[in-house]
Amino acid sequence: MEVGNEVEKTLSCQKEWEERCKLYAEGDKLRAEGDKLWAEGDKLYAEGDKLWAEGDKLYAEGDKLRAEGDKLWAEGDKLYAEGNKLRAEGDKLYAEGNKLRAEGDLIFINAVIKTFGNIKLEWTNWNNGKHSHECHLDNGEVYIPV
Repeated sequence: MEVGNEVEKTLSCQKEWEERCKLYAEGDKLRAEGDKLWAEGDKLYAEGDKLWAEGDKLYAEGDKLRAEGDKLWAEGDKLYAEGNKLRAEGDKLYAEGNKLRAEGDLIFINAVIKTFGNIKLEWTNWNNGKHSHECHLDNGEVYIPV
């Protein structure tokens, strides 16, 4: 096998590798945004729980205060509903981020198959900063997240 051909093959996969890394980064941004929405939803859940607890206290004070308790329960329900909406939106963004990551993997894997044939590859050495693994090909090449 000629060295020049290997360099060309490596460079042809590098483009797809970089595209994969870009898609991972976009996916990570969407997942992070989803996490923020989950956190907002959780805050609203907690606020709703507080309002429910306060409503329980007002019920204990008697029928006279029951109407106020009902109002607080309703407000807590609204906050729960809004929290559910935010969590659902966060779920969608998380799924979209996962889809982009999978598309990035597919682009890279197809490029490897096209360039080198059906060879083994292994994802190892998780990089927390890049939210990605290195990819080690059976031919000794290593692709590190950019």
